[in-house]
Amino acid sequence: MNSKKPKPKAHVKLTTYWGNDDAESTIKVSRSRWKVITEGGAYETTAWGWYEGGRFSVSWQFQNGSFSVLADDGLECIIDCPIEELIVQTD
Repeated sequence: MNSKKPKPKAHVKLTTYWGNDDAESTIKVSRSRWKVITEGGAYETTAWGWYEGGRFSVSWQFQNGSFSVLADDGLECIIDCPIEELIVQTD
């Protein structure tokens, strides 16, 4: 019996900071999803944001080479920022 473990799926980790770098949020997307985003494609997901040790829900939105991060209480954390300003890490 051949019991090869499948390779873990490669991801791209995206992090952004705002508010004097006091707040942050990170998401992971597949490499294929990142390719679509870098080509201007639309994508939306939810994640956690962090501020002074507290956690809150945020929505990440990508479109036309820009991204926005919105808090669940309507707070506009980041609006239409170029994706080149993201911290990008690949695994």
